[in-house]
Amino acid sequence: MNEKEICSVLIKRLIELNFIIHRYDSYSTSSIYLKLDYGVCCGIRISNHNGKKKYHYRFNVIKDYKGDKITQFENLVSYFFTFEEIEELLEHIKKEKESKIQKYGIEKYEKIMEQEKSNDLFRRFKRYS
Repeated sequence: MNEKEICSVLIKRLIELNFIIHRYDSYSTSSIYLKLDYGVCCGIRISNHNGKKKYHYRFNVIKDYKGDKITQFENLVSYFFTFEEIEELLEHIKKEKESKIQKYGIEKYEKIMEQEKSNDLFRRFKRYS
């Protein structure tokens, strides 16, 4: 599978899990970016190559990835998966959302999503839900 096929599988599965998904395709590389629940449940980078060191995504799906499965930069923990590890990725995403709902409560989680809707970033992303 390629990046677009992986992305299609992920979007379908995430919609089944009641996530709001926004997608952005890079113009200069084959990378695809997904934001979950207006970014409240973080984001996913799907690519066939490692990303730039200055950018950090919670969830990374990289073709034939070899390296640390979990990294930490300052406060941000990042998880790395290969194209064959989609089920593991989905489990981590579900746990991420459960953890945030437990931390904030469902009403505050939804309120934060509502606040993030006005972020200009989402004008460049295509919404799926």
